[in-house]
Amino acid sequence: MKPERTEAIILHTFAARERDKMVVFLTPDHGKRKGWAYGARSLKSRFGAALEPLAKVRIGYVEKEADEVVRIESVDLLRSLFPAQQQLLSSVAATYIAELVDTFAQADDPAERIYRLLDRTTEALLGGAPPIAVVAYAEVWMLRLAGIFPSTKACIECGGSLERPLRFNERQQGFVCEHCATREAELVPNDVAEALDAMARPIDQFVASAFPPNVLFELRSLAGSIRRHFLGHELKSFEVLSSVIGAS
Repeated sequence: MKPERTEAIILHTFAARERDKMVVFLTPDHGKRKGWAYGARSLKSRFGAALEPLAKVRIGYVEKEADEVVRIESVDLLRSLFPAQQQLLSSVAATYIAELVDTFAQADDPAERIYRLLDRTTEALLGGAPPIAVVAYAEVWMLRLAGIFPSTKACIECGGSLERPLRFNERQQGFVCEHCATREAELVPNDVAEALDAMARPIDQFVASAFPPNVLFELRSLAGSIRRHFLGHELKSFEVLSSVIGAS
């Protein structure tokens, strides 16, 4: 058996058997892992609130060779998302971001940049940042880190430089230059392109830019088109988030 102890962020848990939980968590060095937390559902569980979604923890586990599921031995809570979860939109946004990361992060594959994205977006929600701005940032960056979001600098058709306004070809799932653009290419408003450029900065600076709701909506629509085309389906929590946004 190989013991490990590392920092991690809990993605989600689900009940298993009578007293246990299966825990899915993200680590910077070992990617996404699954582990049994024995006794986690009992009233006197030693894990307490440390297994709540998006809790940042230091986790100790034991791994058997060639076994995909580890055995969790200890979990020390470093940061709870509980304060942000008191606001409905922030809580649902956090659930959505967790599912987004869970969908694209790979098991046993070092994920330092994805981990950092999840860590910083969680911090932003705790700091009171507008949830939709945080979600938009997470959506675009997760696709970038997964190698799916197309370049905004080079035409997907000819490789030439792109100028404003950007043009997005949904069929090709990429941005095209003026010469390669067909009638089906959609113009991307310049303020949306500027928001995409602003995502090169840390999330606190992006949020401080205070892009208006219509720009964030267009950013999310673009990311959603790319995500759905790649996955062939939508995330389960997408509609829940959309309904909460609509009611806000």
